[in-house]
Amino acid sequence: MTFARILIAAALLLTASPSFAAKKPLASGERIDVNRASVVELMRLPGVGRKRAEAIAAKRDRTSFRRLEDLLSVKGISARWLDKQRPHLSVGSAVPAASARGAKPHP
Repeated sequence: MTFARILIAAALLLTASPSFAAKKPLASGERIDVNRASVVELMRLPGVGRKRAEAIAAKRDRTSFRRLEDLLSVKGISARWLDKQRPHLSVGSAVPAASARGAKPHP
């Protein structure tokens, strides 16, 4: 009975927190749109953990990214990091702040 409880608790923990679950690797040629991606999607980028993904999302919530170089204004992101990530990134049109958080936009 104890083993079953441990197994269930482990399964719940993995499904409750995507950061603990295995990252789904990017497909060849797949790009992440930094203006639309969720924190979990940003974490799929090589070498990006929750802290950096949350920093990108927080900056985006204040001001949308117009070009990839705008990511350099995020604390902890360097030009070297951006050069490594460039093949995996894209900058699409901005998402209204209400939509980005899951709220319904005003009519």
